[in-house]
Amino acid sequence: MTTSSRVLPPKQLARFLERHRLLDETSGTSPERFLVTLVKKALDFVPAEAAILLLDDPVAKEDDRSRNDLTVVATAGEFAEPATGRKVRPVDGIAGFVYARGEKTCVNEVQGARALSQELDPALGTPVRNVLGVPVVIETHVCGSLVLANRRDEPFGTRDERLMELFGDTLSLALQNLLDERRAREVARRDSLTALYNDRYFHKKLSQEVERLRHVREGDMALLFLDCDHLKTVNDVHGHLAGSQILREVAYILQRQLAQTVSLACRYGGDEFTVILLDADVPKGVEVAERIRQAISDWTFLPMAVGPGEPALCLKGVITMSVGVASFRSHCTEGKSTSEQKNELLRHADAALYRAKTLGKNCVVAAPLSGPAADGPAVILKS
Repeated sequence: MTTSSRVLPPKQLARFLERHRLLDETSGTSPERFLVTLVKKALDFVPAEAAILLLDDPVAKEDDRSRNDLTVVATAGEFAEPATGRKVRPVDGIAGFVYARGEKTCVNEVQGARALSQELDPALGTPVRNVLGVPVVIETHVCGSLVLANRRDEPFGTRDERLMELFGDTLSLALQNLLDERRAREVARRDSLTALYNDRYFHKKLSQEVERLRHVREGDMALLFLDCDHLKTVNDVHGHLAGSQILREVAYILQRQLAQTVSLACRYGGDEFTVILLDADVPKGVEVAERIRQAISDWTFLPMAVGPGEPALCLKGVITMSVGVASFRSHCTEGKSTSEQKNELLRHADAALYRAKTLGKNCVVAAPLSGPAADGPAVILKS
């Protein structure tokens, strides 16, 4: 057993802090150092063997908190094994109960209860004797819980509860300040309609990722070009207000479908979108693209009125998505400059999208391989 503190890696942690799916962050404050410091401070307030910070996933979050998983994003104290990154259901232990109820909870006679869950409690290294937890609130929304396990020398007392309530308020305020700082930095990078990244930031990040892959032998990056089919028809028939709402819903679907990936979704312009998909080759890119295409095809758009006196349109099967896929390893020529390789990747993905359009839309097309396999067929998935 060791005395230590742990936090999720920056690219994973960004998901829980930004309330958007990010590729990475460059805020002036290091989120991982910030959270480790805060969780350690909890043990200064109330001496315990372990402190655990859990947050919900803002992308998959439902209004009924009892249905949301929590993820251990930071720990401090004594652990037999790493717990960061592990998931906890609200019904599994006291940490989830604190989150679901949104109330402070102190249990000095644990008996058959769990601090986290049956699988994770052993990571504490010793049997759980007592637990004290407080909710983490950002603005008015409960987004997680901070839990102390095994008070040193004595049970948790009334003073400990008051101290942790104060510390919980301080933690919530500190998290809000961090989010405000990061959100301010995001304004220039975001598309105002969809809240996805804009084309300027897309080109910056694509250049950075191409440059990174030039210097390593392993790993790949897929690039997806996506275009909404038939949006012009909707604009012509139902108006641009309806079309704008459809673009917002498409952005939401993209975020949901990309939630388990390391990726960057952008609005490229008009009804076009792009996705930078890290750790993905062409087959993986096609798999993700097909999942997005199917989700768009199955979605009922505009289930609610877009304006006063306007009816809900409930459009299903009207809006579809054409997708072109390329990857760095398959479509960039070794030895060329970063700018040249970036342009190659863009050109192949765009050409694949164009072919998807000419094949009748609502399909996924992978660009033919470059080099020796250049004459091979493209991968085509169509409903």
